[in-house]
Amino acid sequence: MSKPRTPPIYTSPQDAALAFYQAFEAKDIDAMMTAWADDEEIVSIHPGGARHVGYDAVRGAFEQLFAGDGKLAFRLDQVVLMETVGLAVQSAIEHIFLTDGSPRGAAIATNVFMRTPSGWRMVLHHASPAPALPQVAVGGPLH
Repeated sequence: MSKPRTPPIYTSPQDAALAFYQAFEAKDIDAMMTAWADDEEIVSIHPGGARHVGYDAVRGAFEQLFAGDGKLAFRLDQVVLMETVGLAVQSAIEHIFLTDGSPRGAAIATNVFMRTPSGWRMVLHHASPAPALPQVAVGGPLH
């Protein structure tokens, strides 16, 4: 019989965010749910997907994602973090790649973290497909 793991205490929202993306890349459902608050009010929305509310619904959504073939890798750009004593909001562009390095797309993500007795935990992840950036013609006046 294996000994239960003591959940990590994430001392900052950045630590919780890193744990979330590492678990996503590893397709590790237990590590993923450790990054989340154990609460019925958590919410996850994947690009083009449904809204999942509650611990079991969020876990089920990630189990479904992780059941697919292949693993993903993430690179975050334009990260903005706003933090108060007990709540933090992170906005970023997620560049998503297959593990062979080929690009899979991009999403605009908002992650919300709450300080709990067990450290910082995610309470909301909302990712939407990123629109294609327009190509700007070089030269000529701006107006």
